[in-house]
Amino acid sequence: MEKLRDIKPLVEIPDFSFFLYLLFIIVATTLAAVVVYFLIRLMGRKKKDRRAEILARLRNLDLNDAKKTAYELTKYGRYIVTDESRARLYEDLVRKLTRYKYKKEVPPLDEDIKRQIRLFLRVNDE
Repeated sequence: MEKLRDIKPLVEIPDFSFFLYLLFIIVATTLAAVVVYFLIRLMGRKKKDRRAEILARLRNLDLNDAKKTAYELTKYGRYIVTDESRARLYEDLVRKLTRYKYKKEVPPLDEDIKRQIRLFLRVNDE
């Protein structure tokens, strides 16, 4: 057989696939971390805003309208309670406000209850 003369030796082709794979993993991990960070920040901010919104709503209650005050405080007050002492204050306040609910005509709020409502809102401001 005749010797082949046009066959060239093997040429090494540069292969960067391993480095591209590592770069892809680093970029994907960084992007995932950034997305998780912003999601956590967004969710944390909503909780604070909702609590502040409820506090503002309760602060703007008309204490001369006893029935509406009793219903609103009972409905939204539980969302701003954060610890046990505030929960006891809230439960005591709700218990005192039950006589202003469920009736067609209600008497005006007592000064003691108005003072307790102001105390409840002041304590939850902190």
